[in-house]
Amino acid sequence: MPEQGDPLLAADIDDVLSRLSPAHRAVLVLRDVEGLDEESAAALLGVPAGTAKSRLHRARQSFRRAWSG
Repeated sequence: MPEQGDPLLAADIDDVLSRLSPAHRAVLVLRDVEGLDEESAAALLGVPAGTAKSRLHRARQSFRRAWSG
């Protein structure tokens, strides 16, 4: 496993993110990379907060599955 700051880790993360749907990738990046709260992420995406929350949940599940396997 690459160490934090290793370019290989960034490449691996980019690869996993590229496998997510655009909607899931967008909400995941806004929340977990950019650090926006749910309401702000939802507003930027033009969806209700509940939709952003459910997409985030599915995106995190998909990311974990892709990362693990």
